[in-house]
Parts: sequence; C-alpha cells; structure tokens
Amino acid sequence: MKKGNDLFRYPFIFYLYKEINNIMKTFYPDSISKKALHQIMLGTITPRPIAFVSTVDNEGIRNLAPFSYFNAISSNPPMLVLSVNRNTDGSKKDTLLNIEKTGECVVNMVDSSIANQMVLASTAFSKSTDEFMKSGLTPISSSTTKAYGVKESPVRFECKLERIINFGDFAGASSLIICNVSCVHIEEKAFDKNGKIDPVSLNIIGRLGRAFYVKTTKESVFSIPHLKTKTPLGFDNLPTSITNSKVLSGNDISKIAGLENLPTIGEVKHLKHLLDSFGPEVVHQIAGAELQTGDIHSAAKLLMTVEYFL
Repeated sequence: MKKGNDLFRYPFIFYLYKEINNIMKTFYPDSISKKALHQIMLGTITPRPIAFVSTVDNEGIRNLAPFSYFNAISSNPPMLVLSVNRNTDGSKKDTLLNIEKTGECVVNMVDSSIANQMVLASTAFSKSTDEFMKSGLTPISSSTTKAYGVKESPVRFECKLERIINFGDFAGASSLIICNVSCVHIEEKAFDKNGKIDPVSLNIIGRLGRAFYVKTTKESVFSIPHLKTKTPLGFDNLPTSITNSKVLSGNDISKIAGLENLPTIGEVKHLKHLLDSFGPEVVHQIAGAELQTGDIHSAAKLLMTVEYFL
C-alpha cells in the first residue's frame, strides 16, 4: 500500500465527544406503587411482541385481546408463552377463562395495518360481546383449533394449552399460559426470494411503554454479522491501547474482540507513517470509520499500529 493512497483512502473524520455521567435511578419493588412498577416494566422491557389472542368460549362467543407479556420459548417442540393479568377486582379475564375451558387459542401477530383495531379489541367489553365484530376484523377458521384466527394478521399460531401457572388470585396477579403450537400460517409476502422471512416485509409492530409502539421499517432494521471465528479473542486478550480508547465505543471494540488473531507487526508496519504524521487519536478515528464500513481487518491493522509503534 502506497503512502499517497493511504491519505486518499482515509479521510479526516473528527468526532465530538462529551463526558456524560451515567446517573442511575434505583427502584425496589416493595418501595413503589404497583402501578409505577408496572409502568417501569412496560417502559423498559421493549420492544415487546404482541400476542393478539383469539379464543372462543363454550357457547361459541369469540373473544380477541392483545397481550405484550408474550414470547416464544421453544422451537423443538414449538411453544409460546403469554401472561394474562387479573382484572382490578381479582377476577379472571375472558381470554384466560376461555383457554382454561377449551384448552385452545390462536396467537395472531399484529402489523401496522391492524394496529388500531387491535387497540379497539383491548377494550373491556362484556363477556357476551363478539370482539371480532366490535373490532371489524375477519374471523377465519383454523386447521387444528375451534378458535378462529384473525384473517388480516400476517402470522397466525394455532395453539393447544400445555399448562397454566397462576401467581395469585388478587388484582393484577398474572397467570402464565404455556402453549404448544399445532399449526402456523404465514402470508406469502413475508418471504424473500430465497424463501427466508424478511422482517421489513412482515411489518410486525412491537409494544413500548404507555401508548407507544414501534414499526419494523427498513430504516429501523440493522444486521450484526454472526462471529465466524471459533475462538474469538474477547476484550481480555486485547491490548489496553484498544480497550482504553477514548475514541472507540464498546460496540466498536467488540468487533475487534471478535477476531481470532490480531495483525502482526509485519502486517502493519506500512501504516506507521499515519501514526507518525497524525498521532494515535486520529488513527483511532480512522479505524472507527473503517469499522463503520465493516472492514474490521483494516481497522485492526490501524489500531495495532498504535500498539506496536507508539
């Protein structure tokens, strides 16, 4: 690599850094109200997927309700889990009662096109109310359950009850519902040309705190390449000139820590003129720019130039 080419390749990129004291607020569950704690949980454990759960009672009345204490817990066997809180008087919600009685439900995923209808269905309608009719959503017959799915949902998981774990019978107490997935329906547009699920095309929304939600947009989705090395170096095997950098973030350094080996002095000696001309901080800035482009090996060479020749 020629010196002139180095200067052309690495433009001067200067960052403004500001020291910020990371002041934490500490809360103990027994020292704050249940309502405040609930908002802390909802506002900080985000984004949460939304289980738009459809059930039917023994009289055939259809129920719809969203729950964001929800996730997948196993692929083999396929299992989902959701948590349903008790009503303010300690009574069980219709979703829990229906699943207890029938042992079935459908977990419908929510995209932005039905977000407002999902919120409408969250209203505490009377038990005799058909919430498909209230929300304007279309019931569709399931393959393995009597519970209907939401036709407009991009993904539907038909589920059979595995077990329910109750954490109390008082107001707000939770019941953990564990379900086995008996069938999955996914709309075709969710798949890319290679048959893989494209998160942007799927357009699933997530729940934040209070009245906030998040969309899966092209701008909000990013990828982190999985490590290809069998034994990455880790932070503990990096020189302090890298781990104590005033320029690089922990995320930046982790990319170097994911390498299996660091460049040797012979591999970096041609870059010494950059260190001599501009100093270690600028070299770290250039390395940071290389990391942003994904060229981890070039960044590692620049950083080791500081280690070897400073």
